[in-house]
Amino acid sequence: MPIKNNKLQFINAFFILVGAIFLWYSVIMESVNVYFKIFGLLFLMFGAYRASNHWVEHRDDHLNEENEEEE
Repeated sequence: MPIKNNKLQFINAFFILVGAIFLWYSVIMESVNVYFKIFGLLFLMFGAYRASNHWVEHRDDHLNEENEEEE
């Protein structure tokens, strides 16, 4: 089954990765501004929100492909 909208999934993964890097950096370094944690959490949650919306929109795509193959 091919992946739909590769660019959108890449953008979602990028937001999740950037958020994880900010959070990881703020955990490892002792004297880090609290904004790193806030921005990391925001990026992580925004990427997860966009990814989950994308998955919900395309959850039944495999059913459409099976119906097209049968006809």
